[in-house]
Amino acid sequence: MDLTHIHAFVAAMQRKDLDAMLDHMADGIVLNTPLVADPVEGKAAIRQVVVPLLRLVDRFDFREVMEGPRHVSSFFTIAVGPLAADGMDFWRLDEAGLIAEMTVLWRPLPVAAAIAHQLTEAA
Repeated sequence: MDLTHIHAFVAAMQRKDLDAMLDHMADGIVLNTPLVADPVEGKAAIRQVVVPLLRLVDRFDFREVMEGPRHVSSFFTIAVGPLAADGMDFWRLDEAGLIAEMTVLWRPLPVAAAIAHQLTEAA
């Protein structure tokens, strides 16, 4: 499996460069995020969800990217002020290696809820 787009996406995420992140997603990308109940579909919709998050987050620290036969996962820490959460992104790639589906998981729940609350207040 070619991970060129994954590595470029991770680097763009660490820079908080949304346009570069979107370059490595398929047009019909589906995002499952703890920030909203329903899946987010398409780059334009993802932009609306991710812009406020990138403004709030101080940094993403990626620790590991793991590859399976059809999926790729990354493990990272997300820092928002004094809050830190463990995160995992689970990606399904298309034939071109672009991210076709992305599921984001954060823990522990109280920290994830506090970050979501800050996003709501910032809106």
